[in-house]
Amino acid sequence: VLAVDIFVPADVPTISGAISIAVDGDQIIVSAGTWNEAIDLAGKEIVIRSQDGPDVTIISGTLDNPVVRINSGETELTVLDGFTIRGGGGILLNGVRKGGGIYINDASPRITNCIIEENQATVGAGIAIDGGNPSTLVLEQVVVRMNTALDSGGGLALTGSSTGISMTECTLEQNHANIVAGGLYCEASSIELQSCLILDNTSDLLGGGIWLYSQSEAVFQDCEIAGNTTVVTGGGLIVSDLSRVTLDHCLVRNNIGGTSGGGMLIDSGDSGETQVLRFCVFHGNSAMSSGANLGVSVNQADIYLERCTFGPPAANSPLNITINNNNPEVVEINSCIVVGGSLQAIQAQPGSTVAFFSCIEGLANSGVTPIACIDEDPLFIDPAAGNLALGAGSGCIDSGNPALPADADGSPADMGALGPDGVGYFRRGDADASSTANLADAVQILAMLFIPGSDVVGCEDAADCNDDGTLNITDAVLLLDYLFVTGTPLPEPVSACGGDPTADSLDCSSACP
Repeated sequence: VLAVDIFVPADVPTISGAISIAVDGDQIIVSAGTWNEAIDLAGKEIVIRSQDGPDVTIISGTLDNPVVRINSGETELTVLDGFTIRGGGGILLNGVRKGGGIYINDASPRITNCIIEENQATVGAGIAIDGGNPSTLVLEQVVVRMNTALDSGGGLALTGSSTGISMTECTLEQNHANIVAGGLYCEASSIELQSCLILDNTSDLLGGGIWLYSQSEAVFQDCEIAGNTTVVTGGGLIVSDLSRVTLDHCLVRNNIGGTSGGGMLIDSGDSGETQVLRFCVFHGNSAMSSGANLGVSVNQADIYLERCTFGPPAANSPLNITINNNNPEVVEINSCIVVGGSLQAIQAQPGSTVAFFSCIEGLANSGVTPIACIDEDPLFIDPAAGNLALGAGSGCIDSGNPALPADADGSPADMGALGPDGVGYFRRGDADASSTANLADAVQILAMLFIPGSDVVGCEDAADCNDDGTLNITDAVLLLDYLFVTGTPLPEPVSACGGDPTADSLDCSSACP
């Protein structure tokens, strides 16, 4: 059977009607408008896409059902592309409503270029992925915002040992949970986030942004966790109950954690676990009692911090990092920078933590076992503004562990995540320093070149998309080609922050986490 395109409403008046007649391989193309219906993808390997994008193509549901139901064995060939999903209330299962916007069980679909907003449920108000049979969701360029959960997972919830999610260039923002995990709740599941934003989510008890619970596993690459708030503990991220996390090149800032773990709380312990933070920047996070940027309370889990910068926490926070352990030297700090809270930079249980080639303010009173460490001002460029790059004369420049890989410019590893001002860490194409290259960057480059009075880019090297040392229209054209036409890779650094491998006259004044 040949695949066909089905147009809504030209061929069929409703999306549900189009799904009912579609067969595997078909494509349903939906015109702009508000479609007041709930849809079930019915196990079909079909593409459902809008003609004009999510801003003008809305599927609006009711509070007695999910707006979109995907629970009949759908695969990665089932695609939902270009819609706003709004107004759903979830599926009722054993007295609990799940998946206000989208409910997924026993399915592995792909959702791209969608907005999931203003939905309600008990668990997983925006999206719920339920356990049982294997379910793996792929989200690409999806915004999940302003959803409300009565219990957990205002934006997104994963429950069950067989569930997983891969998110790329997605945003979870302004979601709320009445109890735990305003942004994302992950229970006995696995998640991978690449170039994602977790912003301004709230909860009334624990985990303003994210809660990894019950043997969950998570990898965050080039993500930002910022402005999330909770009442008791874990403003940005909680890792608990035998869960495991890796944060790589992430920025965790301005989160509020109640009493402890403003930026991140690790409360998990097993001899088989290792929590890893590499090239991460923490600053401006708040906790009234302990661990404003990072709180650690573990038994046997190993925690490894490499090339991280823990800048100043919020003004009302006494301790930057707090480490409470029951076993010796389970926390290793390698080539990091930690500056003080109002009382102390690190408060560690003696014997719990060893630091190598790191700069720790108040080192002598920290409880840390130091090896080749220093206690001095790292000379951040502008810590009040969040620029934690190293100023000229900083003792942290080229002073990291010599066993670590050299920096992008060939010099020895620095302490901390950010190089000295003048090296300018950046991502190629990310002209607006939003953590990912996209259409907005090409627009900013063109505006800077041709519209008088437009904002200049903070990092000229990032806008130099062909790395020829000059800024011109070719850079914008090459970026658009990379994004939308051939996909030809830009010169490094692209996938992660790095210095410019080519000597030129361009500068980079902005910091890249």
